[in-house]
Amino acid sequence: MHEPILICGCPGTGTSLLAKMLRHCGVFLGADAGPMKDRKFHESASFRDANNQILSSTINFPHAPKGVVQFRNHNDRMFANLGTIKKSIDVEAIQQRFWAGENRDQPWGWKDPRNSATALVWKSIFPGLQVLMLERKWRESVAAERANSLAGEWFRKQSCADIRSLYLSPTGIDRADIISVDFDRLIASSDELNATLKALGLDHRGVEDFQDFSAKVGLESPLQ
Repeated sequence: MHEPILICGCPGTGTSLLAKMLRHCGVFLGADAGPMKDRKFHESASFRDANNQILSSTINFPHAPKGVVQFRNHNDRMFANLGTIKKSIDVEAIQQRFWAGENRDQPWGWKDPRNSATALVWKSIFPGLQVLMLERKWRESVAAERANSLAGEWFRKQSCADIRSLYLSPTGIDRADIISVDFDRLIASSDELNATLKALGLDHRGVEDFQDFSAKVGLESPLQ
């Protein structure tokens, strides 16, 4: 069985697009992740529910942390109670729902921006976990863009440098073990996608027709 891929990133930065790209490259993100044609989300309901459970147990707030103090409180409580939290996760039930009878001998993982907050728990459960981090640089031009979601609006208008840094640096995960993906390069160049697949050991699943691929994942312009 392949080691799982944990797709992380700050809310509103394009993790849904990255997940959709990976699905079209043959990465299984769950029988409960919704249709591949959808524009956003692509999140396994079983792992999403588990993240709800983890965050509810630490800060009594199942959603993505939006404040620095809230995020740090979660990190402290998660670290202090890691063993208890790990035991509370019914991994077998999650996997049954996630796979739903599909072939388990294929690349797999799950996407949720909150994975950045819960990565330590998942690393303790799956020691070989591959942490894939989408990074989008915040700048004035990004803030001026029209958002397509509430998360995107939060990232552009309300997030601060400290909260963005917390999402990009999951507690308990060595920076050297994180595979970084640059959002701006991902939507402009096939090189970034190919480099990501190679880093995941999936370079044999590279895209042949980037014009068709770009249309399927919803890019405004074909990857070059």
